[in-house]
Amino acid sequence: MNKFYTLLLLSGAALSANAQQINGSFDGEWSDCIPWDSKGNTKSSGTQPEGWTISNVYVGSKVVVGESEAHKDGKAVKLTNKEAAGQIVPAYLTLGTSWATAETWFTAVRNADGGTWGGKEFTYHPDALSFDYKRDNSHGKEKEDASVIAYLWNGTWTQKDVPANTAIGIVGYGTAQKVDMVDRDRNVLGMPKTNAVLGGDVTSTEGATCVAKINYAITGNTKKPLADGEEDKNEYEWVSDTIDFDYGDNVDAKVEKINVIFSATNYFGDRKHIVKNNSLSIDNVKLIYWHGLKSLKAFDNEGNDAALEFDPNVYTYKVNSTFNDWYTPKHTKKGAGAKVEAKYDAKTAQYVITVKAEDYDAETNPEAISTYTIQYVKPSPTLTSLSIDGHEFGGVYGLANEINVTGKYNDNAEVTYKASSEYATVEKSFEGKTLTITVSEEGATPTVYTVTFEGKENDAVYQIPNSNFEAWTAEGKLNEGWHSFESATGALASFASLSPAPTMIEDGFEGKAVRLRSADLMGIAKANGNLTTGTISMGNYLPTDPANYNYTDRTNVSGNLPFAGTPDAFEVYARFTPGTARDLTDEEKANGTEIKLQGRMQLILHDNAPYHDPELEAQVGSKIASASVLIPETAKWTKFTGEFNYVGEPSDKQYMLASATTNPMPGASQDDQLDLDNVKLIYWHALSELTFDGKAVEGFDAEKTEYTVKGNLADDNSKIAYKVKGKGAKASTSLDLDNNVLKITVEGNDISVNADSKTVYTIHFDNTTVGIGSISANEAKSHKVYTLGGVRVNGKPAAGMYIVDGKKTVVK
Repeated sequence: MNKFYTLLLLSGAALSANAQQINGSFDGEWSDCIPWDSKGNTKSSGTQPEGWTISNVYVGSKVVVGESEAHKDGKAVKLTNKEAAGQIVPAYLTLGTSWATAETWFTAVRNADGGTWGGKEFTYHPDALSFDYKRDNSHGKEKEDASVIAYLWNGTWTQKDVPANTAIGIVGYGTAQKVDMVDRDRNVLGMPKTNAVLGGDVTSTEGATCVAKINYAITGNTKKPLADGEEDKNEYEWVSDTIDFDYGDNVDAKVEKINVIFSATNYFGDRKHIVKNNSLSIDNVKLIYWHGLKSLKAFDNEGNDAALEFDPNVYTYKVNSTFNDWYTPKHTKKGAGAKVEAKYDAKTAQYVITVKAEDYDAETNPEAISTYTIQYVKPSPTLTSLSIDGHEFGGVYGLANEINVTGKYNDNAEVTYKASSEYATVEKSFEGKTLTITVSEEGATPTVYTVTFEGKENDAVYQIPNSNFEAWTAEGKLNEGWHSFESATGALASFASLSPAPTMIEDGFEGKAVRLRSADLMGIAKANGNLTTGTISMGNYLPTDPANYNYTDRTNVSGNLPFAGTPDAFEVYARFTPGTARDLTDEEKANGTEIKLQGRMQLILHDNAPYHDPELEAQVGSKIASASVLIPETAKWTKFTGEFNYVGEPSDKQYMLASATTNPMPGASQDDQLDLDNVKLIYWHALSELTFDGKAVEGFDAEKTEYTVKGNLADDNSKIAYKVKGKGAKASTSLDLDNNVLKITVEGNDISVNADSKTVYTIHFDNTTVGIGSISANEAKSHKVYTLGGVRVNGKPAAGMYIVDGKKTVVK
């Protein structure tokens, strides 16, 4: 054996717990062989390699049947059957303990038996045993087979009363001493007991299993062939062989122990057929761990056989189809303890199967690995989702390559998407009316999506259309202003018909009204009643999932409400009948969550950007104002008013997102009933404060429009100050000098569409004089002189009627 191979095996090959190899080089130091017997023999007989036992015996004298033999640059074991006291001693080598028994009387022998018990601790699953051997079976009349025995097992077998020493008698046959023998070879291998097999009953621990075995016969010999005319020198040559373990159905069984036996005779054969001087030399014993596949089958993306023409030694294959993870390749490994890893690599479109032998180690045994690669056609990358301003296109039916929308494209549109491959790049561009989205990936054909915007848009309004819920279609749907599940978008929009739709009722506060109700959807979820001026997104069957929300859909002319006003409040008439709250989860109980049965209406004014309800933190910068009311149980129509809280400034382009629901908590209850009527936006047009000369005008009230102050209209009108009530309200003033009156007109933000949206406040000045005096023009120059129209005259006035120092006066 060469020195390099010797060092490789000896570096960790001495057999120990969890070792994956056995010491099969025989090149190390050999130690004394002390044959075991049931009487505790201490006499040595020859030597044996480390970790192994040779079947040498001591029967009053040494009988050595195994010895070292030179082979290449090292040692081998030569086993030779030998005669002792008229008996042939079989020569074998074992990882266990060899034993022999016989009872003799002079030259007579009875009850002869022997073999191996025990083995070495071991936990691996080798697939084969390889070795070099040289065989001489030229002796005797019959050609004798040699044996290779190996087995792996777990648990323990115990045989009672096995005689296990050579007992020499003088006045009669000797009597061998019996022992309980553990893990005898025949017992572990499950071989039947015959008359020639000594010992008592056999028992085993629960679950004990012979996991794998080899029982191989070496037939013939390895005599060197002679060339024509060459002299026969009776020379034998070395050959190599590899024998597979047979695992049967025990491939996955645990292994605890191993034994390997090489015998110069038929190990389990009849002892009378052992031939003296036949020999078997052994070297380079090694456990083999396979790291390949026995079979491999692949499929196209429709599940059809891809006809790979598999060969275990061919490692690359090609399938003319894209990969479908519903039809992954099927394979079986070659290697009882081999580890198989299989994974599809989307970047390369390769399905890679890696098979590592059980003895694989990245540093000490890096070659114990095989890699099989199946190359698929790389699919064109696609979009698995596309959302524009909150409108998710595609849903459960996938995404079309050409999409038409009725709305306008906004330069600040929020376009989000997910690609089918993490390695894809997505580019988008807008030209004319078309948004083009191109999905590309190296080695694949790009996929192009076009979204065409028709550019339609509704006019901005100051009131929500159909806010009195009088307009319904013949099919019983609100035909203007409001939307519910029937126009929903999102992944589950196709199931909108299962959700509770709004219904018309005749006994509204005034005329018709709308009714919302919550329902239990076949035990899957509890769905709230929902009504909005925007669009509903149905993204998940769980009501609380963030994929469910109302939103302003700017891609759909019917999915948003452009809004012109800056309202101060809204009012709605409502009545609410509560249903049944769902059970709280354990987490909700721990957090002190309470389900209140109440309806809600909420109005959100936002700028020209995406917006959701429930609101998202990322969108709050687009919020202008909001107002809401909670509606408790009430059997009668009741007016509820909510004031707007402004957090931003009105925008040139803005939207109103109004939403009504049977409960502000998603999926909170079932069988709730919320009736709504006469939703009205309020635009204040009043004064909140009125002062004269820095002091509050006596008796001021926003509802009161007539006031009197003491002062000079011409000189003191500038002392009038006021504040306007109403976010978008505007005020103007006018003077009536003839009547000594100052008027303040306050117009609400909706004045352009509502002529009544104004309030006029009249302020009278009481210090004017009824009598008319006179003054010369020269005297008038030193006084304050105004025309009757309120225009001040500087210098000497012409003759006529004037207001001089606040009094009507004739100037001469």
